[in-house]
Amino acid sequence: MKLVAIRLLSFLCFYLVTAIAMGQVTLSGRVVDQETGKPLAYVNIGIRNRNVGTVSTKNGQYHLAIAAAHDTDTLTFSLVGYAAVTVPIARLNDAGSEIIKLHKKTVSLPVVAISANKLVERKFGIKRRNLLVHFTDGMFNQEDIFEIGQLINIGNRATRIQSLNLYINSARADSATFRINFYRYDGKKPAERVLERSIVQRRAIQSGWLRFEWRDPVIIKGNFIAAVEFIPENKKAVPNISYEVKLGGSSKSFYRRNSQGQWNTPPHHYCLYVTALVDPSVKEEADDLEAMPAFRLYADAIRDSFSIFVQLPKEYVKHPDRHYPVIYQLDGNAYADQVNQIARQWKRSSKKENKLEPIVVSVGYDNAYLMDSLRIRDYTFPKAPLKDSLPLSGGGDRFYTFVTSTLIPHIDRVYRTDRTNRTLMGHSFGGYFVLYALFRAYQDDKTAPLFNHYVAASPSITYADSYLVKQFGTLAHQGIESINKPSTLFLTMGEKELDSYTDTCFHNLLDALKSLKKLAVSSKIYEQIEHMGTAIPSFEDGLTITGDMNK
Repeated sequence: MKLVAIRLLSFLCFYLVTAIAMGQVTLSGRVVDQETGKPLAYVNIGIRNRNVGTVSTKNGQYHLAIAAAHDTDTLTFSLVGYAAVTVPIARLNDAGSEIIKLHKKTVSLPVVAISANKLVERKFGIKRRNLLVHFTDGMFNQEDIFEIGQLINIGNRATRIQSLNLYINSARADSATFRINFYRYDGKKPAERVLERSIVQRRAIQSGWLRFEWRDPVIIKGNFIAAVEFIPENKKAVPNISYEVKLGGSSKSFYRRNSQGQWNTPPHHYCLYVTALVDPSVKEEADDLEAMPAFRLYADAIRDSFSIFVQLPKEYVKHPDRHYPVIYQLDGNAYADQVNQIARQWKRSSKKENKLEPIVVSVGYDNAYLMDSLRIRDYTFPKAPLKDSLPLSGGGDRFYTFVTSTLIPHIDRVYRTDRTNRTLMGHSFGGYFVLYALFRAYQDDKTAPLFNHYVAASPSITYADSYLVKQFGTLAHQGIESINKPSTLFLTMGEKELDSYTDTCFHNLLDALKSLKKLAVSSKIYEQIEHMGTAIPSFEDGLTITGDMNK
């Protein structure tokens, strides 16, 4: 949306204090308005897309410690309604202090069609919660902003947005400060701001729907991202804000951990919606429903049943003579809908002719309450040491038997599958099981491997004292060649989850894997992303990187 605003001159006055200690430079200063001399609060300050930043306090002050390695980068200062300013960090080091002029953005009102009918309020976004099972997430940055956003599908008519609503799971004694933002959607991530007006509110944190309203009209045309920015309290021991999230569904959610940080895609969706005044003929957006299992399958070896989600290619019925590659995806309750979308988008974006959209088979659980413990039971091997406090663990061999002896044969009987072209994908402990399945392909020298492609997203490689890392190291040392057809592996980690021990394990594992015969290995460390943020980009990249799905 564009608003009428007068052109203002303002300046940013800041001072540099350098402290070369442990390879860091500390920047500190104060942000004020040139015309009024008043401090500018909640200015986003940082290195773009590097998750290094802070936000100015109520009195305009800020303090930011930056690693010396960033001395060739630029620092960005941005505030809603002002043009962003970038300053080379090296120049700050040299100058010591500078005055930077900021210009208020000059914008104009859009043409808005007024309906002759009396407008009614409708809801758009994720407004339905699971009444029995509740999953939560929480704001976790105490020194910089944390922001979550939801894609809102509102159509191409200019619409007045009345409120933004976020479901809070539990109350806390302290109030909190929020900023409401609206962004364009570029097809993948949030882009430029739609509204150049600061909507900052301090609210009590109570359980239930937290509703943000504003006095001045917010008019938006087209689909957009509605976002809630959590402003840090700048004091110690502030409890996190716990808000509800939803598993499954095809909606688009995003988050970022810093003022100028990059947007990431979470494995869940936020219970966040907006209300808008629309013509009575406009229907309220349908609830974002998660996929339903196609069937349940019993595993004799585990003595439990699994929910199996299946998406068939769009052209499956039209071409009864075709056989399709299959993607087997773990943690189906969380990822079925998102991987289904990835498969469809991959097919549409593929430049290669005659490329077939894959069948997607996602393996999930019936009882969401127990999902976390059951996936640890099924995706791990061997049993965890007592010190890890994971008593229900180590059943990966039984789950492998279920997948290879029950699930795959069933899918091959019921659907027209290409039995020479299967992919296995998983994240975290699911990624660990992907590596375990690959290990079994080399270990079981009398059995042809059932998978051609493996995607292991942030696998929990330190599990059981790095058991699989050691096992692959042994295979590499022995020069095992039992796998009898070429396979591909895409292995990922998030930069923010690597510490000295994990990083060593990851590279030891990578070296061992690359030495194995008939295995084409590619890997990626996603910059500025933590463990939970790697799943979706790994699946997106893995579908392309692991090879030609059609051979």
